Amino acid sequence: MVTLKDIAQEAGVSITTVSNVINGTPGRVSEKSARHIREIIARRGYVPNASARSLAKNKASIIAIILRGDENENALENPYNAVLVGTMIQKIQQHGYYTMIHMMKGAGNIIQNLRTWNVDGAVFLGMFDNEIEQLYAVSDVPKVFIDSYSTVRRLSNVGIDDFKGGQLAARHLIEHGHHDIAFISPPILYTGVIQHRFAGFCSELKAHGIPVRSDLQFILDSDVIPESIMALGRKLAGMTERFSAAFVTSDQLASYLIQGMRSAGLRIPEDVSIVGFDNLPLCQQMTPQLTTIAQNLEEKATLAVDILFRHLQGGNEVPAESLILNVALIERCSVADYSQSMGRQKG
Repeated sequence: MVTLKDIAQEAGVSITTVSNVINGTPGRVSEKSARHIREIIARRGYVPNASARSLAKNKASIIAIILRGDENENALENPYNAVLVGTMIQKIQQHGYYTMIHMMKGAGNIIQNLRTWNVDGAVFLGMFDNEIEQLYAVSDVPKVFIDSYSTVRRLSNVGIDDFKGGQLAARHLIEHGHHDIAFISPPILYTGVIQHRFAGFCSELKAHGIPVRSDLQFILDSDVIPESIMALGRKLAGMTERFSAAFVTSDQLASYLIQGMRSAGLRIPEDVSIVGFDNLPLCQQMTPQLTTIAQNLEEKATLAVDILFRHLQGGNEVPAESLILNVALIERCSVADYSQSMGRQKG
């Protein structure tokens, strides 16, 4: 195997000189000598050791992707997370960096590790906003958050218009003659994605003179545990006299919910209409295909990586960036249309 020493001997220079050329810091080496060294490297097929290069540059060339998740959950089973993480890995590698993925339960675990990790930057998914101040206090590496509603001024974030998404879902169901509409989601926090989707949903109901009913709000502990979601679907199958439609805050959740409902004999959309959120590929793999609120996950992931590398290259001179992407309703086959009749009112 060709070594750094072999290249230096053939070129008639020191090992340090060869190392500087490889790392893009030739210093006082003439362009002619640098070109000669590169030609020898190419001809002999020398491959620099990544660890050694990182040490020479005093950086790890590693970006951490940190997902929030409980110990008994695999956050990457959620296709929403999988699409985001997969896209970010591709974009990070295009910059010549490596990725380190961690799934952590809470801020305590993350803060402890941020103090010791040798990473150049980090992207956070699923963080609760009240933890962000703590993260900035323990680590000064560039950070980008996805779907944060924190008011921290130095925060860089890429999110979507969740409020509008809730409005669009409710509006579509109302326009199709539904007035008794359930809302199904993971826990609604004081801030965050679900809270804003719920606020938009409620706003649209009120705009049409429809009351927001607490008995039609169903909250799950998690949207990645199939058994508990399908169990709720079976439970709701016995309550359809109270509602004709549901806005479900993720496609993943909607898919398992529909499985539970169908196992109890319900038909979608004849008995219950469903609108999801995200426009994941599984929407078109379901029967019927799912009407949903679409967001561009690839764009969201790409922008997060772009912002992170702007901060890596520009340091503290680069201002924080907060981007809010648009959403749109994609109509498929999971909503029954009662708009030409008196509407389907229950409850």
